[in-house]
Amino acid sequence: MAEYIVNQYSGVFRRAEELYNEEKFKEAAQLFIQITENDHNNFAAAYYLGDCYYYGKGVPKDYKKAFQLFTSAAVNKITEAEYMVGLCYLEGTGINQDSTQAVAWFTEAAKYAHPLSQYYLGAAYMTGSGITKDIPRAAQWLVHAAKQGVIEAQRDAGICYEMLGKIKGAATLFLAGAEAGDPYCQERIADCYADGYGTLQCTELAVHYYELAANQNNINAQVKMANRYSEGNGVEKSMKKAIYWWIKAAGADNPEANYRLGNAYASGNGVLENYETAMSYWVKAANLGYVEAMVQIADVYQIPPKEANIEVDLITSKYWWTKAAEGGNAYAMYRLGECFEKALGIAQPNLDDAYKWYSLSAENDCPEAIETIQRFSKRNGKVKAKKQK
Repeated sequence: MAEYIVNQYSGVFRRAEELYNEEKFKEAAQLFIQITENDHNNFAAAYYLGDCYYYGKGVPKDYKKAFQLFTSAAVNKITEAEYMVGLCYLEGTGINQDSTQAVAWFTEAAKYAHPLSQYYLGAAYMTGSGITKDIPRAAQWLVHAAKQGVIEAQRDAGICYEMLGKIKGAATLFLAGAEAGDPYCQERIADCYADGYGTLQCTELAVHYYELAANQNNINAQVKMANRYSEGNGVEKSMKKAIYWWIKAAGADNPEANYRLGNAYASGNGVLENYETAMSYWVKAANLGYVEAMVQIADVYQIPPKEANIEVDLITSKYWWTKAAEGGNAYAMYRLGECFEKALGIAQPNLDDAYKWYSLSAENDCPEAIETIQRFSKRNGKVKAKKQK
């Protein structure tokens, strides 16, 4: 009798598969339910029904039911179900999130060349999520997935190859991802062609891939295209196009794009000169951590240009010199030292702090600081300075 039931439902399973492939999910799901209730050894049906519950195909979404069905199929070596159990553990759908369990199940499916399992397993080794970080092993699994056309694997395998010093291999992987339409890979292979990094240098191809990436809203590529148009580097010089790409990137809070737009408005290069607008872009860039913008703002508030309708504000100037100095800018360290020596933006001079910042600036090869520090001496913890001539 049991054999009769199995044989009977094998035909039903074939019909359910046909309906599923025809995207008639409601009818397919009902048949898969019948099969799983009557033929407990049809683990493929369990997988399909789990898929229906997971994605809401023909039945209401139910992650817990989906996970249970995937698990019953996975423990019986249904590869796609092994992958889905791993995904459930990775994302915490239908079960508590558990990266270690996710890795275990991705490993099982990856052994049978399941491309996405290979990718997720490689990504786990790459980040150390659920398993000890291991870049060579990450690269191994990611390359397997990349060869099967997983675009994210082409990208991440390229990154791993870079970490391992396999530059030519990285360029090859970035090119594959770029040709598949990945904007990050397009930007990276453009970098390779621009610099002759892992491949022959070719400005034309660099511009081609930067443009592809920029048109897919890759912010870094937009800035690189803008910079090329502003300088006429590999393209015909066009401030109009440079401004266009800087505006696109600045709208996505790219600090360099905001800084360069500020420069354009300050100088009237490609736009009408407007110092108020320039300052707004510089301030945005500075607040996004762009040190060069901090330096620019500090300088403007200390010595406002004639064309700028800005009053001297030494307190604000010192604030931005401090931020830029803390951000590692050697020139800002020197100017901050000046603030402490000459009481610019503070109540009275502080030679100890002046000496500290001049010294740091000189250590970072700022020529002005190297000359200035010669006037200072420190003995028994006391700082003295000769007057400037």
